[in-house]
Amino acid sequence: MQSLQTLIDLLEKGRNIHISILDLNGILTSEEMKLKQKSTIHSKHICTLAKATKAGYQTCVFNKAKANQKAIEGRKAFCGHCVYGIFEFAMPIIINQKVSAIVYVGNAILDSAKTVSKLEKTCEVTGTSAEKIKAALAECERIKSPDELSQVAEIVADYLKILYKSSSKTDSNTHWLVALMKQYADENYLSEIHLKDIAITYKHNEKYIGRLFKSEIGISFSEYCNELRLNKAVKLISEGEKRIIDIAMECGFENVTYFNRLFKRKFGTSPSKYIP
Repeated sequence: MQSLQTLIDLLEKGRNIHISILDLNGILTSEEMKLKQKSTIHSKHICTLAKATKAGYQTCVFNKAKANQKAIEGRKAFCGHCVYGIFEFAMPIIINQKVSAIVYVGNAILDSAKTVSKLEKTCEVTGTSAEKIKAALAECERIKSPDELSQVAEIVADYLKILYKSSSKTDSNTHWLVALMKQYADENYLSEIHLKDIAITYKHNEKYIGRLFKSEIGISFSEYCNELRLNKAVKLISEGEKRIIDIAMECGFENVTYFNRLFKRKFGTSPSKYIP
């Protein structure tokens, strides 16, 4: 059988829909079911724009957490508009009598007027650019009925269940949640990342997943993210084309003083005096 990622790529091909699967119980660990990070989060351009400000990021995280909770508690499919007006279909996957994953099919527009109205109101509150997001609507899938998304979600859900039953379960030395956290950090460390947001998304206690990550990786989640950022900063400094303050911002550090302190602790000198 083809992998789950192959199926998702084929269903998305030639369309602007986005399919993502939130793993809540470590079911996507076999080779046949492993997904690229783009297929585990809302990774479309419009989502990136929506998270461009701190308030926008927190709004998206809160909105997604509500949808996850609804799927887990309701245990049935539902659809609707996110706070930015993008239409999405959600289908919980029940395995061994518990919601083990949620299939999301979105990046769609069902009612253009409603979409624009919602995104304009949200942008006023979050400070995100309504004009940029409206321009990005051209990259969304125009649909006439929620059925267009529900059918895709059902195909993915059915295939996932078949693969889960037939695939060989892998015994990894790394906890599935730690692997997801590490993957998320590796691909998003240049952006603002908070452990509490990951805890909310995956329905786990923040302190628990923090201890779990440190016990397996050897350093805390925030330290791991900062290690990635500092290594990126060294590369940019070596190129010698950007100011230190710009490098700090580009590498995900909001505070230059904090960046300088961490850099000196790791490399023994300040960024401005660092010699490649």
